[in-house]
Amino acid sequence: MLRSFFNAVTGMDASRFWIDVTSDNLSNVNTVAFKAQRPLFQDVISSVTIGLNVVTGTIKSTTYGAGVIVDSTQKFWTIGNFKQTGVNTDLAIQGRGLFILKDPITGANLYTRDGQFRLSREGYMVNSGGFYLQGFRLNEKGEVVGTGLENIHVEQQLQPRPTGQISFLQPTNLNAEAIPPTAAFDPTNTTSYNYKYTMTIYDSLGNEYQADIYFKKDTATNTWRIFALSDYDGDGNLENLISDSYRSGFETSGGNTYNYQTIVFDAATGKIDEDDTQTANAAAFNVVPVGNKNYFFLQFFDTANPPSDVTGAAQTLDTSSGGTLGSTVEGLTTTPGMIFTIGDELTSDTDTNLIQNSYANQFASDFVVTMEQNGYAKGDLIDVYVLSEDGSVVAVYSNGKSLPLYRVAVAVFADPEELTKKGANLYTSITTPTILLAGGAEKVRSGMLEMSNVDIAKEFINLITAQRAYQANARVITTANTILDETVNIVR
Repeated sequence: MLRSFFNAVTGMDASRFWIDVTSDNLSNVNTVAFKAQRPLFQDVISSVTIGLNVVTGTIKSTTYGAGVIVDSTQKFWTIGNFKQTGVNTDLAIQGRGLFILKDPITGANLYTRDGQFRLSREGYMVNSGGFYLQGFRLNEKGEVVGTGLENIHVEQQLQPRPTGQISFLQPTNLNAEAIPPTAAFDPTNTTSYNYKYTMTIYDSLGNEYQADIYFKKDTATNTWRIFALSDYDGDGNLENLISDSYRSGFETSGGNTYNYQTIVFDAATGKIDEDDTQTANAAAFNVVPVGNKNYFFLQFFDTANPPSDVTGAAQTLDTSSGGTLGSTVEGLTTTPGMIFTIGDELTSDTDTNLIQNSYANQFASDFVVTMEQNGYAKGDLIDVYVLSEDGSVVAVYSNGKSLPLYRVAVAVFADPEELTKKGANLYTSITTPTILLAGGAEKVRSGMLEMSNVDIAKEFINLITAQRAYQANARVITTANTILDETVNIVR
């Protein structure tokens, strides 16, 4: 009879624990990304007596239960509903991944589904506890260049960047029907070239200068001469942005010498011919692998081979405002200077006749020339937003630049129950997760937060059930006590 007392007590304890878990779920119904949990009950056996009927060969057993215990709790990892917040740095993960945070004091990694982030005074993306959000660094093209996780950091002020790269943009077309000019090139004579494109370049202090790119069709089939001129030193004379060391040729007129480089197109496809362009620009032609691509460019000038005045006077890279012209280009150059990017292709491509992704083409159609350069003036941060899907963190500056800086990293655990609650919506783990870029199966939603997955109706049912179970176990104790009283009273 005494066994029933102890069994009922375990039942009351288990029901009380169930009520504790249910109350915790209900109290966190508005906690961002909170995951509801449930207790896992297991029965306890005190002894088992097994008997064998030798005549029939059957086995029978008598089991004496010792009540119930709560083995553990299990979290529900279903995704909660998303709500729009309008805050650019609020994030939610559509998938089973978690954001990765770094403790600035211990350096330990923590994990969370709570995407309430903000920019700290130092420009780091942090949660309410000051832990740094982790991501992979990007270059200006949005390509991952970081080799590991980094604290996502946004510069409050963008320092000026001198122009180091000029590039064709697609679609660019040089008209195959253009007639080669007969006159020697002269920037003041529009009949001496076929097309002119004007762009702004910058020095190291962020000052602007005009650069003119001229296109002149050569008498050689499918061949074009490109001239680049600018009066960046303010002396009233144009400077060749193409140095003597990197020119493929020059033309003289009015006592001035104008350097040019040569681009040769393939007659069958209209793309830039890699082999012939390299032959024409032996010193200037470069192929540099970055990731799984080869990038093709012509060197305009560098610090060892600076531009020259068209009158023949030697030049430096010093500008009229006291800055310098030219910079290194991440992944492509290590010496300050200026390059002209003309195309790319996969490194696995072995065809040396064509640049497969030619940034400019030659077809029998009107001139369409679009170019860009990578310099800019100083800019102050005016906004930060995160792209949905791939989680790219983009900074917007007052100089008009929008720069992709990082992609949010996502941790995926094969078994989410390996995660241990730490409080403040944080988890720790003794196992190493799989680290992924946001996107694909683990999409990031910007301007949204994941709500708690607590179902209030179900929790109320659990609450009633746990209450009734507690009452029933208490009644067992009352009943067992009454029976013991009756047993004691037998001797009266």
